[in-house]
Parts: sequence; structure tokens; C-alpha cells
Amino acid sequence: MDTSPGAPQPRRGRGRPREVVRRNPGEGTPLDRRPADSPRTTAAILDAAHRVLLRAGTAGLTLVAVAREAHVDVTTVSYHFGTRHGLIEALMDRLYQDQAVDFADKARELPPGQERWQVYLDGVVRMCQDGDATRAYFAIAALGLRDDALRARLAKLNAWTVRAFADTINADAASDERPLLDPERLRTIGEFVYAAVDGIELHHALGDDTYPLRDVLAILDDIVTRLLTERSVP
Repeated sequence: MDTSPGAPQPRRGRGRPREVVRRNPGEGTPLDRRPADSPRTTAAILDAAHRVLLRAGTAGLTLVAVAREAHVDVTTVSYHFGTRHGLIEALMDRLYQDQAVDFADKARELPPGQERWQVYLDGVVRMCQDGDATRAYFAIAALGLRDDALRARLAKLNAWTVRAFADTINADAASDERPLLDPERLRTIGEFVYAAVDGIELHHALGDDTYPLRDVLAILDDIVTRLLTERSVP
């Protein structure tokens, strides 16, 4: 190749996006990033994707639209997430998994039992009061129901959040300060909690300012408290 000054040089192609390696829900970040990658850039792109989703819906959630919103080149989005499908999976992880991780981290700072559930419930209340998060949550859920691969991902995330709830509430429960609950029973309670929360969020989103959110959540608190204080393991 002629590298002398003035000689025509070959054009550089954009190159192929790197392969995005998926992890199972609950095993850390949704993308296996190399050390050279920028977590701040990844977070900024996901923030932009969230805004695009709220403004333009799932149909408008394209790599080009997200790149424009994030003020980066579309190849940067491709580099971090591979394809539109990869971007949606990562956004799904953030909307579903990250909040549950936040609940669990705060709850584990307290003794097991009722205190942990109260911290967990506080996180649920904040989630239900966040209108933007609710709209994004259901938009992604609707998309997942129409796409087999995304539905499988969503099912794994739902299962992980239930396990995380059970593990958080029951972790280190070795004293007599509270009854030790059977893990299977706790997972069943977790299924109830998340089914109830999904329904509450949906009704709140469809309702108006008169929706009795706090009263409904207070009833949920009462039910779960009763379930958690029932001794199920001798």
C-alpha cells in the first residue's frame, strides 16, 4: 500500500459492532463490558433510550433516535448494545432489575424480618409514585408479550425479582427475633407482592389524581406483614 504523502488512502469502514454477551438476570450488569468501555456512556445511552420510549413509544425506540437523544453517533450505541434488540433488553434490565437491586441493598442494611419489609415497601411506594417509570415499565412489558425472545427475558427477570425478594427478607434470619419462613413460601409471597404491585401500578396509571394509592398500599402492607409473621418452619 502506498503510504507516501498525497497518495489516496483506503477509506475506513465503520466496522462490525462487537458481540454483546448476555448474562442471566441478577448476575450483574446486562452487558459484559470490556474494561475500556465507559459505564457513564452506557448509562447515558440508557437514559436517552428511556426518554425516547416515553416520548415516542416502542415504535420510535430506534438506535438512530436514541443516538440523537444521547448526542452520540449511532455506531456508539451499536458498540455498547449491538442491535435494537440488545438495547431493549438492557433497558428492560434497568427498568425491572435495577429497582429490585436498590430495594434489596437498602433492606439488607437492617435486621431480617419486618424492618426489611418496610424498607422494601418504601421502595415499592416510590416506584408506584413514579409516573414515568410506570409508563416505561408497561410499554416494555407490552413489547415483551409480542416478542418471544423478549418475553423469555422478561420471564427470567420476573423470576429473579421474586427470588431476590425471598432472599432479602429471609437472609441471615438465624435469631428468634422473627419466625424463619420456608423459602418456597417466601417465593410465593414474593409472587403475590409483584402481582399486586403490577396491578396497583396499572390502575394508578389508568386512574386519576383521586386514585387511593396510599390506602391500597397500606392494605398490601397489612396482608404481607401478616403473611411474613406466620411461622412456617418449626
